Amino acid sequence: MRERAIIFLGGKLNLEADYYYNINYNEYDIYCGDKGANHLYNIDKNIRPIYILGDLDSIDKKIKKFYIDLGVDIKKYPEEKDFTDGELLIGKISLKYKEILVLGGLGGQTDHFLTNLNLLEKYKNIIYEDENEMIFFVEKNFKLENVADKTVSFIPLTDVGGLTLKGFKYQLNNYNLPRSSSLCTSNVAIDNLAYVTYTSGSILGIIQK
Repeated sequence: MRERAIIFLGGKLNLEADYYYNINYNEYDIYCGDKGANHLYNIDKNIRPIYILGDLDSIDKKIKKFYIDLGVDIKKYPEEKDFTDGELLIGKISLKYKEILVLGGLGGQTDHFLTNLNLLEKYKNIIYEDENEMIFFVEKNFKLENVADKTVSFIPLTDVGGLTLKGFKYQLNNYNLPRSSSLCTSNVAIDNLAYVTYTSGSILGIIQK
């Protein structure tokens, strides 16, 4: 088993973007949540997921048969359940990996998109990414690498105490950031290494590519 995994979910992916074809999938264990299997199939039919999980109401029938014929484990769950397919899958594998990259977790239905963002606080080792941006949970002492000249936003999930930003165009020192504030939207990293610290609350980070 590898240290990193990729989960394909059913949100919007621009499969014309080079980003998805430049990933070295051999470095990851691959999983699919229901419709996410459609994305994987369309990117590369030769990539075999460890399993496909969900209520299977969205996966294309021909693609489902393709993976069944390939011998991929299909884990079917009832439509009426207490978790989305995405959380069900993330919850099952989150403790097995140092990092989980989630593709197809952005866009699509607004309720699923917002739910996925909330999961970042619960499962801090997951990162949502697409061809345009990456979204992640910011720990209380956090270092960003190779971010010079990139636009970085910090979105407070709660009131945040003692927020300090270093290595950014707009720096903060021990600032109390209200949940309703847009102050930390569209900052710019001026150093390759940038730092975020805070004493209380929860923050999401977004890096524009």
